[in-house]
Amino acid sequence: MPNYANLRSRPKIQSIKPSTCDTIFYRHDGDALQGLRLAVGAQAKTWVMSKRINGKVRSITLGRWPELANGDAAMELARDKIAALEAGTDAATTSVVTLLDAFESHVLRSSAKPETTDNYRMQIKNHLSDLFSMPIEKITLPILEDAIKGKTPSTALHLAQIIRMAFRRAATLRRCFDVSADLKVMERHKPASHVLFDPKDTWPALDLILAKRSLIHRTAWLTMLFTGFRSLNTRTLTWDQIDLVRKTITLTEMKNGLTRTFPIADVLIEALMRLPYREGYVFPAESSTGHIHQLMALKVAISENPETAEVKVLRQHDCRRLFTTAARRARLPEYIIDELRGDTPKSVQDIYDQGSANHEDANKIAMSIIMECGLTPDTVVEQIKTPDYIG
Repeated sequence: MPNYANLRSRPKIQSIKPSTCDTIFYRHDGDALQGLRLAVGAQAKTWVMSKRINGKVRSITLGRWPELANGDAAMELARDKIAALEAGTDAATTSVVTLLDAFESHVLRSSAKPETTDNYRMQIKNHLSDLFSMPIEKITLPILEDAIKGKTPSTALHLAQIIRMAFRRAATLRRCFDVSADLKVMERHKPASHVLFDPKDTWPALDLILAKRSLIHRTAWLTMLFTGFRSLNTRTLTWDQIDLVRKTITLTEMKNGLTRTFPIADVLIEALMRLPYREGYVFPAESSTGHIHQLMALKVAISENPETAEVKVLRQHDCRRLFTTAARRARLPEYIIDELRGDTPKSVQDIYDQGSANHEDANKIAMSIIMECGLTPDTVVEQIKTPDYIG
Protein backbone atom coordinates (compact mmCIF):
# COMPACT_ATOMS: atom_id res chain seq x y z
CA MET A 1 0.00 0.00 0.00
CA PRO A 2 1.39 3.47 -0.89
CA ASN A 3 2.90 5.59 1.87
CA TYR A 4 1.71 9.17 2.11
CA ALA A 5 3.11 12.27 3.84
CA ASN A 6 2.86 16.04 3.58
CA LEU A 7 5.73 16.58 1.17
CA ARG A 8 5.14 20.36 0.99
CA SER A 9 6.14 20.82 4.63
CA ARG A 10 9.79 20.70 5.57
CA PRO A 11 9.06 19.86 9.25
CA LYS A 12 6.82 16.97 8.19
CA ILE A 13 9.52 15.65 5.88
CA GLN A 14 12.09 15.98 8.64
CA SER A 15 9.89 13.88 10.93
CA ILE A 16 9.91 10.92 8.52
CA LYS A 17 12.20 8.33 10.09
CA PRO A 18 14.96 6.59 8.11
CA SER A 19 14.15 3.14 6.78
CA THR A 20 15.69 0.22 8.63
CA CYS A 21 15.41 -2.17 5.67
CA ASP A 22 14.41 -1.46 2.06
CA THR A 23 13.91 2.02 0.62
CA ILE A 24 10.41 3.37 1.34
CA PHE A 25 8.73 5.68 -1.21
CA TYR A 26 6.38 8.44 0.00
CA ARG A 27 3.83 10.32 -2.09
CA HIS A 28 2.26 13.66 -1.27
CA ASP A 29 -0.91 13.47 0.79
CA GLY A 30 -3.08 15.52 -1.58
CA ASP A 31 -3.75 16.29 -5.25
CA ALA A 32 -0.57 18.36 -5.82
CA LEU A 33 2.92 17.11 -6.72
CA GLN A 34 1.72 14.48 -9.19
CA GLY A 35 4.42 11.93 -10.05
CA LEU A 36 6.77 13.11 -7.29
CA ARG A 37 8.05 10.68 -4.65
CA LEU A 38 10.43 10.88 -1.72
CA ALA A 39 12.67 7.82 -1.47
CA VAL A 40 13.65 7.28 2.17
CA GLY A 41 16.57 4.99 2.89
CA ALA A 42 18.79 4.33 5.88
CA GLN A 43 21.12 7.27 5.13
CA ALA A 44 19.31 9.73 2.85
CA LYS A 45 16.01 11.07 1.54
CA THR A 46 15.97 11.52 -2.23
CA TRP A 47 13.41 13.20 -4.50
CA VAL A 48 12.36 11.16 -7.55
CA MET A 49 9.96 12.11 -10.37
CA SER A 50 8.15 9.57 -12.57
CA LYS A 51 6.94 10.90 -15.92
CA ARG A 52 5.98 9.50 -19.31
CA ILE A 53 8.30 11.13 -21.85
CA ASN A 54 8.24 10.35 -25.57
CA GLY A 55 6.20 7.22 -24.95
CA LYS A 56 8.35 5.85 -22.11
CA VAL A 57 8.01 6.17 -18.34
CA ARG A 58 11.16 7.79 -17.02
CA SER A 59 12.31 7.88 -13.41
CA ILE A 60 14.27 11.09 -12.81
CA THR A 61 16.44 11.55 -9.72
CA LEU A 62 16.19 15.20 -8.71
CA GLY A 63 18.36 15.52 -5.62
CA ARG A 64 18.42 15.02 -1.88
CA TRP A 65 16.58 16.52 1.02
CA PRO A 66 17.30 19.01 2.65
CA GLU A 67 19.15 20.57 -0.34
CA LEU A 68 15.74 20.43 -2.02
CA ALA A 69 13.75 21.59 1.00
CA ASN A 70 10.26 20.43 0.00
CA GLY A 71 8.14 19.03 -2.77
CA ASP A 72 7.50 22.42 -4.39
CA ALA A 73 11.25 23.00 -4.82
CA ALA A 74 11.63 19.48 -6.19
CA MET A 75 8.76 20.02 -8.66
CA GLU A 76 10.34 23.23 -9.97
CA LEU A 77 13.55 21.36 -10.71
CA ALA A 78 11.57 18.47 -12.20
CA ARG A 79 9.88 20.77 -14.71
CA ASP A 80 13.28 21.91 -16.01
CA LYS A 81 14.57 18.35 -16.27
CA ILE A 82 11.41 17.12 -18.00
CA ALA A 83 11.60 19.99 -20.49
CA ALA A 84 15.23 19.08 -21.21
CA LEU A 85 14.33 15.41 -21.73
CA GLU A 86 11.44 16.26 -24.04
CA ALA A 87 13.65 18.63 -26.05
CA GLY A 88 16.55 16.19 -26.10
CA THR A 89 18.88 18.63 -24.30
CA ASP A 90 19.45 16.53 -21.16
CA ALA A 91 22.83 15.13 -20.16
CA ALA A 92 22.12 11.57 -21.28
CA THR A 93 20.78 12.47 -24.73
CA THR A 94 23.51 14.99 -25.54
CA SER A 95 26.30 12.96 -23.85
CA VAL A 96 27.40 16.23 -22.27
CA VAL A 97 27.48 15.72 -18.51
CA THR A 98 30.63 17.60 -17.53
CA LEU A 99 32.43 20.64 -18.86
CA LEU A 100 35.07 18.28 -20.29
CA ASP A 101 32.33 16.58 -22.32
CA ALA A 102 31.32 19.98 -23.67
CA PHE A 103 34.94 20.79 -24.54
CA GLU A 104 35.41 17.51 -26.44
CA SER A 105 32.13 18.15 -28.28
CA HIS A 106 33.48 21.55 -29.31
CA VAL A 107 36.74 19.98 -30.51
CA LEU A 108 34.84 17.59 -32.80
CA ARG A 109 33.35 20.59 -34.62
CA SER A 110 36.46 22.75 -34.50
CA SER A 111 38.86 23.39 -37.38
CA ALA A 112 41.73 24.15 -34.99
CA LYS A 113 45.03 22.35 -35.46
CA PRO A 114 45.60 19.19 -33.37
CA GLU A 115 48.55 20.95 -31.74
CA THR A 116 46.24 23.71 -30.54
CA THR A 117 43.64 21.38 -29.07
CA ASP A 118 46.39 19.29 -27.46
CA ASN A 119 47.66 22.48 -25.82
CA TYR A 120 44.14 23.16 -24.51
CA ARG A 121 43.93 19.64 -23.09
CA MET A 122 47.27 20.10 -21.34
CA GLN A 123 46.03 23.35 -19.75
CA ILE A 124 42.85 21.60 -18.59
CA LYS A 125 44.86 18.73 -17.11
CA ASN A 126 47.30 21.05 -15.33
CA HIS A 127 44.91 23.75 -14.08
CA LEU A 128 41.23 22.86 -14.56
CA SER A 129 40.86 19.10 -14.00
CA ASP A 130 38.54 19.43 -10.96
CA LEU A 131 36.35 22.05 -12.62
CA PHE A 132 36.02 20.17 -15.91
CA SER A 133 35.00 16.95 -14.12
CA MET A 134 32.02 18.64 -12.43
CA PRO A 135 28.43 18.24 -13.69
CA ILE A 136 27.59 21.35 -15.69
CA GLU A 137 24.47 22.21 -13.69
CA LYS A 138 26.50 22.40 -10.47
CA ILE A 139 28.98 24.98 -11.81
CA THR A 140 28.51 28.58 -10.69
CA LEU A 141 30.31 31.80 -11.50
CA PRO A 142 32.17 31.85 -8.13
CA ILE A 143 33.45 28.32 -8.89
CA LEU A 144 34.77 29.53 -12.25
CA GLU A 145 36.41 32.55 -10.64
CA ASP A 146 38.12 30.32 -8.05
CA ALA A 147 39.46 28.11 -10.85
CA ILE A 148 41.52 30.94 -12.36
CA LYS A 149 42.31 32.77 -9.11
CA GLY A 150 46.00 33.02 -8.25
CA LYS A 151 47.18 32.34 -11.81
CA THR A 152 49.43 34.73 -13.67
CA PRO A 153 47.44 37.18 -15.83
CA SER A 154 48.45 35.49 -19.08
CA THR A 155 47.60 32.02 -17.77
CA ALA A 156 44.30 33.24 -16.31
CA LEU A 157 43.33 34.79 -19.64
CA HIS A 158 44.10 31.56 -21.46
CA LEU A 159 42.17 29.44 -18.95
CA ALA A 160 39.18 31.80 -19.09
CA GLN A 161 39.18 31.45 -22.88
CA ILE A 162 39.09 27.63 -22.60
CA ILE A 163 36.29 27.76 -20.00
CA ARG A 164 34.15 30.09 -22.12
CA MET A 165 34.75 27.93 -25.18
CA ALA A 166 33.49 24.82 -23.37
CA PHE A 167 30.56 26.57 -21.68
CA ARG A 168 29.31 28.08 -24.94
CA ARG A 169 29.13 24.58 -26.35
CA ALA A 170 27.36 23.31 -23.22
CA ALA A 171 24.83 26.15 -23.40
CA THR A 172 24.09 25.28 -27.03
CA LEU A 173 23.58 21.56 -26.45
CA ARG A 174 22.06 21.58 -22.97
CA ARG A 175 20.07 24.83 -23.35
CA CYS A 176 21.50 25.89 -20.00
CA PHE A 177 22.54 29.34 -18.82
CA ASP A 178 26.11 30.23 -19.80
CA VAL A 179 27.54 31.27 -16.43
CA SER A 180 30.96 31.82 -18.03
CA ALA A 181 29.64 34.83 -19.98
CA ASP A 182 30.44 37.07 -17.01
CA LEU A 183 33.81 35.46 -16.21
CA LYS A 184 36.45 38.18 -16.19
CA VAL A 185 40.18 38.31 -15.48
CA MET A 186 40.57 41.36 -13.27
CA GLU A 187 44.37 41.65 -13.46
CA ARG A 188 45.40 42.25 -17.04
CA HIS A 189 48.62 40.95 -18.51
CA LYS A 190 50.99 43.65 -19.64
CA PRO A 191 53.01 42.18 -22.49
CA ALA A 192 56.70 42.98 -22.32
CA SER A 193 58.02 44.53 -25.51
CA HIS A 194 61.64 44.55 -24.38
CA VAL A 195 64.34 41.93 -23.93
CA LEU A 196 65.98 41.37 -20.55
CA PHE A 197 69.31 42.84 -21.56
CA ASP A 198 70.41 46.13 -23.08
CA PRO A 199 70.09 45.80 -26.90
CA LYS A 200 72.61 48.64 -27.28
CA ASP A 201 75.27 46.24 -26.01
CA THR A 202 76.39 43.01 -27.63
CA TRP A 203 73.46 40.59 -27.76
CA PRO A 204 74.03 37.30 -25.85
CA ALA A 205 71.45 35.45 -27.99
CA LEU A 206 73.75 33.31 -30.14
CA ASP A 207 76.14 32.51 -27.28
CA LEU A 208 73.20 31.26 -25.21
CA ILE A 209 71.68 29.26 -28.07
CA LEU A 210 74.91 27.67 -29.31
CA ALA A 211 75.69 26.56 -25.75
CA LYS A 212 72.57 24.35 -25.68
CA ARG A 213 73.49 20.68 -25.36
CA SER A 214 70.44 19.40 -27.23
CA LEU A 215 70.78 19.55 -31.02
CA ILE A 216 66.97 19.63 -31.33
CA HIS A 217 66.48 22.51 -28.89
CA ARG A 218 69.49 24.42 -30.22
CA THR A 219 68.17 24.26 -33.80
CA ALA A 220 64.66 25.25 -32.68
CA TRP A 221 66.07 28.37 -31.02
CA LEU A 222 68.15 29.18 -34.12
CA THR A 223 64.98 28.84 -36.22
CA MET A 224 63.11 31.33 -34.03
CA LEU A 225 66.03 33.77 -34.00
CA PHE A 226 66.70 33.76 -37.76
CA THR A 227 63.03 33.78 -38.86
CA GLY A 228 61.19 35.66 -36.12
CA PHE A 229 58.58 32.87 -36.05
CA ARG A 230 56.43 32.48 -32.97
CA SER A 231 57.25 29.60 -30.65
CA LEU A 232 54.17 27.51 -31.52
CA ASN A 233 54.81 27.81 -35.27
CA THR A 234 58.40 26.73 -34.71
CA ARG A 235 57.76 23.84 -32.33
CA THR A 236 55.08 22.33 -34.59
CA LEU A 237 57.07 22.55 -37.84
CA THR A 238 57.04 19.45 -40.01
CA TRP A 239 59.53 18.58 -42.72
CA ASP A 240 56.95 18.94 -45.48
CA GLN A 241 56.82 22.66 -44.60
CA ILE A 242 60.55 23.06 -45.30
CA ASP A 243 62.21 23.17 -48.70
CA LEU A 244 65.98 22.96 -48.18
CA VAL A 245 66.64 23.40 -51.91
CA ARG A 246 64.54 26.52 -52.42
CA LYS A 247 65.45 27.65 -48.87
CA THR A 248 61.90 28.35 -47.74
CA ILE A 249 59.54 27.51 -44.88
CA THR A 250 55.75 27.58 -45.30
CA LEU A 251 53.55 28.36 -42.30
CA THR A 252 49.86 27.49 -42.46
CA GLU A 253 47.19 29.12 -40.32
CA MET A 254 49.40 31.48 -38.39
CA LYS A 255 48.06 33.44 -35.41
CA ASN A 256 46.44 35.93 -37.82
CA GLY A 257 44.97 33.10 -39.93
CA LEU A 258 47.34 33.65 -42.88
CA THR A 259 49.36 31.04 -44.79
CA ARG A 260 52.68 32.25 -46.15
CA THR A 261 55.96 30.96 -47.56
CA PHE A 262 59.09 32.62 -46.15
CA PRO A 263 62.62 32.77 -47.55
CA ILE A 264 65.16 31.70 -44.92
CA ALA A 265 68.82 32.53 -44.45
CA ASP A 266 71.76 30.32 -45.44
CA VAL A 267 72.93 30.04 -41.82
CA LEU A 268 69.58 28.50 -40.84
CA ILE A 269 69.76 26.06 -43.76
CA GLU A 270 73.13 24.92 -42.38
CA ALA A 271 71.55 24.37 -38.95
CA LEU A 272 68.56 22.46 -40.29
CA MET A 273 70.81 20.21 -42.38
CA ARG A 274 72.55 19.07 -39.18
CA LEU A 275 69.34 17.35 -38.04
CA PRO A 276 69.52 13.59 -38.64
CA TYR A 277 66.08 13.00 -40.24
CA ARG A 278 63.80 14.41 -42.92
CA GLU A 279 60.25 13.36 -42.03
CA GLY A 280 57.65 14.06 -39.36
CA TYR A 281 58.19 16.85 -36.88
CA VAL A 282 61.36 18.88 -37.32
CA PHE A 283 61.76 19.16 -33.54
CA PRO A 284 60.39 15.85 -32.16
CA ALA A 285 60.07 14.95 -28.50
CA GLU A 286 58.67 12.14 -26.37
CA SER A 287 55.45 13.97 -25.55
CA SER A 288 51.72 13.57 -26.12
CA THR A 289 51.99 15.72 -29.26
CA GLY A 290 55.20 14.23 -30.60
CA HIS A 291 56.98 17.60 -30.73
CA ILE A 292 58.69 19.92 -28.24
CA HIS A 293 56.10 21.31 -25.81
CA GLN A 294 58.12 24.19 -24.40
CA LEU A 295 61.44 25.96 -24.82
CA MET A 296 62.56 27.29 -21.45
CA ALA A 297 64.18 30.73 -21.28
CA LEU A 298 67.98 30.78 -21.66
CA LYS A 299 69.99 32.55 -18.95
CA VAL A 300 73.58 33.53 -18.28
CA ALA A 301 75.13 35.32 -15.28
CA ILE A 302 77.70 37.97 -16.18
CA SER A 303 79.44 37.93 -12.78
CA GLU A 304 80.34 34.99 -10.53
CA ASN A 305 79.28 36.96 -7.43
CA PRO A 306 75.62 35.98 -6.84
CA GLU A 307 74.90 39.29 -5.08
CA THR A 308 76.07 41.49 -7.93
CA ALA A 309 75.60 39.12 -10.85
CA GLU A 310 73.76 40.56 -13.83
CA VAL A 311 71.61 37.89 -15.45
CA LYS A 312 70.88 38.09 -19.15
CA VAL A 313 67.79 36.21 -20.27
CA LEU A 314 66.58 35.17 -23.73
CA ARG A 315 62.88 34.22 -23.90
CA GLN A 316 61.07 32.62 -26.82
CA HIS A 317 59.33 35.79 -27.99
CA ASP A 318 62.57 37.76 -27.59
CA CYS A 319 63.74 36.08 -30.80
CA ARG A 320 60.89 37.80 -32.66
CA ARG A 321 61.86 41.13 -31.07
CA LEU A 322 65.53 40.72 -31.99
CA PHE A 323 64.66 39.62 -35.54
CA THR A 324 62.60 42.80 -36.01
CA THR A 325 65.29 44.99 -34.45
CA ALA A 326 68.00 43.46 -36.66
CA ALA A 327 65.86 43.97 -39.76
CA ARG A 328 65.39 47.64 -38.98
CA ARG A 329 69.06 48.13 -38.18
CA ALA A 330 69.79 46.56 -41.59
CA ARG A 331 67.61 49.40 -42.99
CA LEU A 332 65.18 47.06 -44.75
CA PRO A 333 61.87 48.63 -45.89
CA GLU A 334 58.95 48.29 -43.51
CA TYR A 335 56.87 46.30 -46.01
CA ILE A 336 59.68 43.73 -46.34
CA ILE A 337 59.93 43.41 -42.54
CA ASP A 338 56.14 43.02 -42.26
CA GLU A 339 56.20 40.28 -44.87
CA LEU A 340 59.05 38.38 -43.21
CA ARG A 341 57.28 38.65 -39.83
CA GLY A 342 54.08 37.27 -41.33
CA ASP A 343 52.12 40.37 -40.32
CA THR A 344 48.58 41.06 -41.56
CA PRO A 345 48.49 43.23 -44.72
CA LYS A 346 48.05 46.90 -43.81
CA SER A 347 47.51 48.54 -47.20
CA VAL A 348 46.08 47.81 -50.65
CA GLN A 349 49.60 47.25 -51.98
CA ASP A 350 50.24 44.72 -49.20
CA ILE A 351 47.14 42.78 -50.27
CA TYR A 352 48.21 42.68 -53.92
CA ASP A 353 51.88 41.97 -53.18
CA GLN A 354 52.64 38.34 -54.08
CA GLY A 355 55.94 38.22 -52.20
CA SER A 356 58.53 41.00 -52.35
CA ALA A 357 60.81 39.57 -49.66
CA ASN A 358 63.52 37.29 -50.97
CA HIS A 359 66.41 35.13 -49.85
CA GLU A 360 68.83 38.07 -49.82
CA ASP A 361 66.59 39.95 -47.39
CA ALA A 362 66.65 36.96 -45.05
CA ASN A 363 70.45 36.84 -45.31
CA LYS A 364 70.74 40.56 -44.53
CA ILE A 365 68.75 40.11 -41.31
CA ALA A 366 70.81 37.05 -40.37
CA MET A 367 74.02 39.02 -40.94
CA SER A 368 72.67 41.85 -38.80
CA ILE A 369 71.79 39.43 -35.97
CA ILE A 370 75.22 37.79 -36.10
CA MET A 371 76.98 41.17 -35.98
CA GLU A 372 74.82 42.36 -33.07
CA CYS A 373 75.84 39.19 -31.22
CA GLY A 374 79.52 40.10 -31.73
CA LEU A 375 80.27 37.17 -34.03
CA THR A 376 81.03 36.58 -37.71
CA PRO A 377 79.11 34.36 -40.16
CA ASP A 378 82.07 32.00 -40.50
CA THR A 379 82.38 31.41 -36.74
CA VAL A 380 78.63 30.83 -36.38
CA VAL A 381 78.52 28.35 -39.26
CA GLU A 382 81.61 26.60 -37.89
CA GLN A 383 79.99 26.21 -34.46
CA ILE A 384 76.81 24.91 -36.08
CA LYS A 385 78.73 22.34 -38.13
CA THR A 386 81.10 21.24 -35.36
CA PRO A 387 79.59 21.98 -31.95
CA ASP A 388 81.47 21.10 -28.78
CA TYR A 389 78.76 18.57 -27.97
CA ILE A 390 75.61 17.17 -29.45
CA GLY A 391 73.11 15.77 -26.96
